[in-house]
Amino acid sequence: MTFKYGLLAAALIGVLSSAPPALAQNVNKPETKKPSAPQDIKPGELDLEILRDVERRNKELDEREKLLNKKEQKLKLLEADIEKQLAEFKALQVKIEESIALRSDLEIKAVKRLAKTYASMPPEAAALLIQQLDPPIAIRTLAAMKERAAGRILAVIPPEQATKLSEGLVVKR
Repeated sequence: MTFKYGLLAAALIGVLSSAPPALAQNVNKPETKKPSAPQDIKPGELDLEILRDVERRNKELDEREKLLNKKEQKLKLLEADIEKQLAEFKALQVKIEESIALRSDLEIKAVKRLAKTYASMPPEAAALLIQQLDPPIAIRTLAAMKERAAGRILAVIPPEQATKLSEGLVVKR
């Protein structure tokens, strides 16, 4: 085995001795990488340049953070304003619903009084007045009456109009 290694060593020596001197010198030296920094900047200047870049970047980030904080404050104010308006709208909606309910109650009471008044009148006189009312009001008034009183009044009203009022009563009841 020694013979094999001896031949190998002799071959290497022969190759290295016939190689150019620069290559032969570099064989035994470990390879060192040169920094990728520009040739004209000294190492201390490079550190200062890096520090300046870091400081500049930190300033940019601080400015962005301030801008984002301002925008966040504006959004919070807008959100509070929207919530306030929403609460006002809800309160207004409740008032409107109460007003509608009150109006509906008043209207029902008024229709009942009107129905009672017309029912106490002679059918001919009540029929003349009911013919002058808007059809929806006339239908509600007749619906609020007892069936016998409404029937007497409808008997006196012209057939075409009595038919329309009767159809409305069917839908209403």
